[in-house]
Amino acid sequence: MRWILGVLFLINTLFANENLTSLYDNVILKNSKQSIEDIRVFQEHIKQNNFNMVNDDFKNIVKSWKSVEAFYILGDLDDNYLDTPRYLDTFHQGNEDIKEQLDLIIASSEDLKISLYKNSHKTINALEYILFTKNLQNQRIKDITLIILQTMETNLHDIYNGYLEQKEKFLKDEITANAIILNSLSENSYKITEWRVGDTAGFTKKYEDKPDNSRAEYSISKNSVLAIQSILETHKTILDIQSFKNFGDTLKSYGATKVLEETTTYLNSALKSANHIKNDDLTNTKELYENLKKLHIAYYISLIDELKVTAKILDADGD
Repeated sequence: MRWILGVLFLINTLFANENLTSLYDNVILKNSKQSIEDIRVFQEHIKQNNFNMVNDDFKNIVKSWKSVEAFYILGDLDDNYLDTPRYLDTFHQGNEDIKEQLDLIIASSEDLKISLYKNSHKTINALEYILFTKNLQNQRIKDITLIILQTMETNLHDIYNGYLEQKEKFLKDEITANAIILNSLSENSYKITEWRVGDTAGFTKKYEDKPDNSRAEYSISKNSVLAIQSILETHKTILDIQSFKNFGDTLKSYGATKVLEETTTYLNSALKSANHIKNDDLTNTKELYENLKKLHIAYYISLIDELKVTAKILDADGD
């Protein structure tokens, strides 16, 4: 029996390593690289005064950045990268009013290298405010935009290079890698449920029965639903059937097919609900909210419990 368990463990490990490598290359590294490319394209358009591309360029950045943030595990691999996402995105972080601060910076004549001293001044949130409430024909506005984009590119480059450096560490410990993946899925499913939908629609205790689209993540540019869709699409690349091996294939190799199917059903139902939202209006999204809650429970309870059983089997084999 011990010999059979040993063989099964070896087979599972080989499959898991292949699946983890594929997940790392086709999701983590691919998405990180795409975000850099989107930023660079946007910078070129601004430099060339091609301002008619602003809407499309910003949508591309929202989509690619959310795909990175939706599965950000670099901080788990290296503590030095724990706070890097905060340099790019201030949603639900702190209470400062960057709009008021940016208005003061725009109105002043101080050197922008000095006045744009805060990290929050150079985030995607600051970029949204500048792009969709100010005039890019104004040289100071254009300069601020380019500084923000350059800073974002630098931070995204740090993330991409960090992932390249930490790849071997991620792949060498299957059980730890599984825990990191599930922790990321659970954390992000909570945020999308409560922060991005619940707070906006008035379903959370804090804002109960007080829906307000201004609480949505990208209320100024009306890209909040796009952000939600991008996060859910990223989760699909991690779990659902793809042209490459992913974490879903790892779960199947553990015999967790039934739980995986239930989870992907909730995931696809949530995405379908999000796709039906019109005009970026998140104030009437009860169906989406309920589907997201089921998804979070599937991540936080069902999948974790399933992998705990697998972990116990592996531990028993090692005794």
